[in-house]
Amino acid sequence: MSRPSPVVGLSHIAIAVADAEPLAKRLAEALGAVRSGEELLDGGALRVVFLSLGPVVFELLEPRSPDHTVAKFLAKRGPGLHHVSLDVASIEDALARARAAGATPIDETPRPGAHGTRVAFLHPRDLAGVLIELCEERPGSR
Repeated sequence: MSRPSPVVGLSHIAIAVADAEPLAKRLAEALGAVRSGEELLDGGALRVVFLSLGPVVFELLEPRSPDHTVAKFLAKRGPGLHHVSLDVASIEDALARARAAGATPIDETPRPGAHGTRVAFLHPRDLAGVLIELCEERPGSR
């Protein structure tokens, strides 16, 4: 008998870009995306632009520092899908289950994310090249 999934939903899909504005405009025009705010993370080194497309949220990740991991991602791979974020009920439980299954956490302990969430990433080498973010909302965080 399998255990219930720690995943409760899709949090967002993140796209790495050098400049968020052109893609935000294109998504609004082409798909009816609605801009739902922005936030600076990592001490201002990363600008995140939030777009809502019905029940789906896109985060456009725009690095503000050449040393940021997203800037390094862009230099290596170019713009595109950065990660898929999954809402989890308990980030500690989700991390423990991932470790037990052989998925390597990039973050050994959760760290602050956008909108007051707690997040942890799982290494893409264990998940078919896809970077997965586990995201736990704080009550009233969104």
